[in-house]
This record gives sequence, C-alpha cells and structure tokens, in this order.
Amino acid sequence: MQKLVFTIFLAASVSTTMAQQVHLGIKAGPSYTKLNGVDHAQITSASNAYRVGFHGGVTAEASIINKLSLEAELLYSQKGAQNKIAPKIKTIFSYLDLPILAKISTGSTGAFFEAGPQFGYTIQVVSKWYGTRYKERDLYEKFDIGYVAGLGYQLASGPRIGFRYNGGITRMNKPAISDGKIYATEDMRNNAFQLYVGYVFGKRQAVQ
Repeated sequence: MQKLVFTIFLAASVSTTMAQQVHLGIKAGPSYTKLNGVDHAQITSASNAYRVGFHGGVTAEASIINKLSLEAELLYSQKGAQNKIAPKIKTIFSYLDLPILAKISTGSTGAFFEAGPQFGYTIQVVSKWYGTRYKERDLYEKFDIGYVAGLGYQLASGPRIGFRYNGGITRMNKPAISDGKIYATEDMRNNAFQLYVGYVFGKRQAVQ
C-alpha cells in the first residue's frame, strides 16, 4: 500500500513539474513561398516566382536545460508558387505541418535561435489558370519532409516574433505515368520564408 501511495505521489509530482515546464502558445503570419523544380502547371525553376500565403497554429515548448528547449508545433501552412511571366497561373499547396525544433536562447534579452526537422501532410493542391481552378491533390505525394531554421525574440510577458526559412528534402511530385510506364520528371521541393507573431501562455521567466 505504501509503495502504491509513493508511486502515485511520484507520478503526480513529475506531472506537475512537467506541466510547469511546458508552455502552450499560438502563432500566425505570412509566408513567402516558391518551388524548386517544376510542377504540373508548368511553373518551372526558371519561371516560378514567390507568392504570399498564410501559416498559423498552436505551439508547445518544453524546457530541457538552461537556455535549451524543445518546441513542437501543429500548423496550417499555405505554400506554392506563381508563374513569373503570367502571375494568374499559380499552384497553391495546403499542408498540415509538424515542426519539431531545438530552441537555443542567447540570454536575458529573449532572443533565440531554432532549428529542426518538419513533417508535412498534404491537405489540398489547387492549380489556377486565369481564374479556373483545378484540384491536383492526387498528382503529389501525401507526405513532405523538410527542415526549418530561424530566429526570433520572446518577451517575458508572452508575446514573440520570429522569422524562419523552410526547405524541402523529399520530392513533392509523383513520377509521370503513361501507358503503364514511369517517366522521370524534375524533382520539386518547397522553399518558404515565414514571418510570424505569437503568444506563449503562462508566466514566463526571463532567460538567465
């Protein structure tokens, strides 16, 4: 009985400690994205231009040791590109992204650097040709793996701002198939810059 009581007490203590060290938050902001490679709307490496999209979602940050923490996020992200010559030709990707980042603070100023892998699930792909929409979800891979690196500034009271670069690692477009044969196509990968503002809930201490 004493062992059971001790185990319950220990588990409750650990849970309370972890809860005190984990901070939840929200974030949102614009994305500036383009594609490396070629997509099925014939937006090639040479002709594709950056387009503005949106990203936003929830965050959870857990302290590991002094000045080092781990942050996981669940984000809705718009990516894609538009044709440099004909801006009304564009491809828009909608993702559910899960970045898992190591965050290193630089001191009491609240500045930080973050980097790590990102795992994305493709929700929707839409190509637009002069106002006409084409759903092309089946032409692309379901999952996208990439990397994230960025920096930002966290206020002790909760607000923060940051800037990131997202790069794709895995190929997005599926191989072209005709008459039962698979033909190689140019690899296409995401390329995105993101600016965001956010808020971390709960009392935050200034970084020592």
